[in-house]
Amino acid sequence: MGIGGLLAALFIMAACWADITLPCFRPYGMTGFCLLMTGACLAGITGLTLCIGLGPWQKLQHLAIRYRALHGWIGITTGTLLSMSFLAGTMTLFAAPLQQWSQPPLPDHGALPLADIPATLDQILTSRTEDLPSIFPGLHYRVGLKTSDTATLSIPTGPELPLGLPASHILISLPASHTPSLHQLTLSPVPTFIGGLHRRLGLPLPENWAMPLVGTVCLLYGLALLSGVILLLPGIWRHLMSVRLQGHSRRLWLDLHSLLGLCSLPFHLIIALTTALFAFSPLLYPVSSGHDGIQQATARKVPPASSLLPPEKALSFLHELAPDFHPLTLDYVLSPHGTDSQAERLALHAPLYNANGERSLPPAGQSYLLAEGTDLQNPLIGRDRGAVLLTPETGHLIDSQNLPGQQTPARRILTWCLALHFGSFGGEFVRWLYVALGLCGVGFFHAANQLWLNTHRRRKPGQTSCVETPATLWLGRLSEGTLLGCLLGLCGIIAISPLMTHLTPIPHLSSVSTPDMEHSYQQTSLAYHGLIALTLVSYCLLPRALCRGIILALAAFCLSGAVTIVLMRHTAVQTPLAAELTIAFSFASLALWAGSLLTLYRWKQVAPTGR
Repeated sequence: MGIGGLLAALFIMAACWADITLPCFRPYGMTGFCLLMTGACLAGITGLTLCIGLGPWQKLQHLAIRYRALHGWIGITTGTLLSMSFLAGTMTLFAAPLQQWSQPPLPDHGALPLADIPATLDQILTSRTEDLPSIFPGLHYRVGLKTSDTATLSIPTGPELPLGLPASHILISLPASHTPSLHQLTLSPVPTFIGGLHRRLGLPLPENWAMPLVGTVCLLYGLALLSGVILLLPGIWRHLMSVRLQGHSRRLWLDLHSLLGLCSLPFHLIIALTTALFAFSPLLYPVSSGHDGIQQATARKVPPASSLLPPEKALSFLHELAPDFHPLTLDYVLSPHGTDSQAERLALHAPLYNANGERSLPPAGQSYLLAEGTDLQNPLIGRDRGAVLLTPETGHLIDSQNLPGQQTPARRILTWCLALHFGSFGGEFVRWLYVALGLCGVGFFHAANQLWLNTHRRRKPGQTSCVETPATLWLGRLSEGTLLGCLLGLCGIIAISPLMTHLTPIPHLSSVSTPDMEHSYQQTSLAYHGLIALTLVSYCLLPRALCRGIILALAAFCLSGAVTIVLMRHTAVQTPLAAELTIAFSFASLALWAGSLLTLYRWKQVAPTGR
C-alpha cells in the first residue's frame, strides 16, 4: 500500500516537473498542464491498484480477497460524501435554468431590436454621466439574444466572476413611449451555493481547505472503482445484470451495488479523474504558471456604445468564424471591474471553470467582447456553453481556444474531459442522461454503505437475522441521515430560492442599490445546514423508518411549495428550460410524497409488533 501511494504521488509530481521543465509543454500552458495532471491521476490510480494487488497469490479469487477490505473501507469512509456530492451535482446541471426559474415575472417589452440597442444604451448612460464611476466601478453591458433580430439588454452591477456570487442586473426595457424603463433584478444565491456544495463534497469548509481533501477522496474513489471491478470479475457471469430480491438483504444490496457500478463504470471513472484534476490543478498550477505571464495595460476611456461593434455585425462575424456556434449572450466589457483580476480568479480556484480560459484573459483594463453560446456539433468547455473573445471596437479575434470546433487538438482533448464531466455535449438528451447517471450514483454509494453495514453486523448462533453493533447502528443512522438531510436541505433552499429574487423598478441609474449577496448566501447556508442538523438529530432520537418517512414528507412539502410559488407567480413556463424544471420538480415531489407515504405505511404495520 505504501509503495502504491508513493508511486501515485510520484506520477503527479512528475507531471508538475514536466510542465515546468520541458519546453515542449510550454506552448500549451494550462491546457498541457491539465492533460498532464489527468494522465498522472489515471496512472497513479492504476499504479496504486497494481501495487496493492502484487503478491504471492496468482489466482484472481485470491486477489479479490485481498482487495475486499480495502474496497469496503474506502466505500464506508467516502461513500456518504460522494453521494451528497452526486445529489448536489445533479442539481448543478440545472444551475442556469434554476436561476431563471426563480426569477419573478420580467418586465414587458424587454426584447429590443438589435439595431436599437446602441442608441438605447447611450441614452441611458449619458443621462447621468457624472454618477457612473460611483455606481459602476466597471462598465459592462450584456446583450441576451432572443431571436435573430431581438435581444434583451442588461447592465451587471458587479463583476461576473466564475464560481462567485451573482451580481444584480439592471434590466432595460423599451415601452411604447420609447422611453427606456429600468428595473433592478437581484438574483438568488441558491444555484451558486449548490455548485459550491457539489465541489466541496458537502463539507462545510472554505473552498481552498476542501480542495486537497476532495482530490484525495476522488483518487480513493477511482481506486475503489478499479478494485471493485477486480472483486466483481470472479463471479461476474453468475449473477450478471440481476438483482436477487429474495433472501438476505446483504445479497440484495450487493447485487444492486454491482449492477449500478457496472452499468455506469465509465461515467464514474471520468468523474473521479476530472474531479481530481479540478481539485489539484488550482493548488499546483501557480507553481507551473510562470511562463503564462499576462501583460498589464493601462485603463482607457470608456467609448460610447454607438462607437462599438453593433451586435448584428458581431453575430455575422461569429457565423463566419464558426457556423455551428449559436451565441446566447454578448458581453461588452468596456471597463473591467477592479476586482475581476487574474489573482481573484485563481483565489476562487477557477482556472478551469472560467468560460474564456486563463491564458485568454485580456490585459487588465482592456475592453473586450465575450460571446458565449452553444454548439450541438461539438463539446463545450463550460458547464453549458463555449466562448470566444473579440475586440469590441472592430470585432478582431482575441482568443478562440474555447470556441467549439476551433480548438487545437490538445485543447480539444481537455474540452472533451470537461464536457464528459459536465455533460456539456449532445444537448438536452445528454443533460437528462447525466441526471439519471447522477441519481444512479447516489444509489450506488448508498448501496455500498448498506452493504458494508450488513457485512459487519453480528450474527447470533441459531438466529437467521443479524444484530446491530454500536458501530453499525450509529454509522447506519449517520450515513442515511446525512444523505436524507442533504436531500431535505436541497429541497428547502430550492423552496426559498424564488423568495430571494427581487425585481425593483428604478427611475435612473443613480438609484441602483447594492444588495448584500454575502448575507443572502449565509442565510442559504444556514437554512441548508440547519435542515441537515435537524435530520441528524431526528435520526438519533427516533426510529429510522419513522425518520425516513418524515424527512421524505418534508422534502416533498418543500419542493411542492417551490412549484406552487412559481406557479402563482406565473413564471413556471416563461422559458422552455423553466417549463422543463417545473415538470421535473413536480414529478420529483410526487415521487417523494409516494415514498414517504409508503415508508410510513410500512412502519405503521411493523411498529406494533416491535420488529
